[in-house]
Amino acid sequence: MQRANAAWERAAAAIGLPPFPAGRATEAAAVQAAAKAPAKATGGTRILSEPVRSGRQVYAHKGDLIVLGPVSHGAELLADGHIHVYGPLRGRALAGMSGDKSARIFCRALEAELVSVAGIYMVSEQLEPALVKKPAQIHLDGDRLVQAPL
Repeated sequence: MQRANAAWERAAAAIGLPPFPAGRATEAAAVQAAAKAPAKATGGTRILSEPVRSGRQVYAHKGDLIVLGPVSHGAELLADGHIHVYGPLRGRALAGMSGDKSARIFCRALEAELVSVAGIYMVSEQLEPALVKKPAQIHLDGDRLVQAPL
């Protein structure tokens, strides 16, 4: 829930909705709150065998998301656990939506518009040029996103 007041955020948390802060300033507070009691992904793995087209949002609640095809620009992948893309990742990928700082994003061709782990995000302009269109993984090291080849 974006731009919600504190009462709406508490109500959303009570029914298990993940935090989705409006910006970087509120994101740090949301990550700190989630770090107190992160929800680890247990089960609920979701596998998609078809491409994820622009405008589509796919969410793996309390689990990992595995996409066997390409992810188009404008598509959005969300998971409480890890995200695996066995094709080009061109859209947005947000892993660890419930605050799991150990979540990772794996892809065969990194071309993402935005990547995020546990609320810490990075936009396409910040991607390592040597990793663009190459197999890569994204994970947290403290409060910093790390890009590494696969």
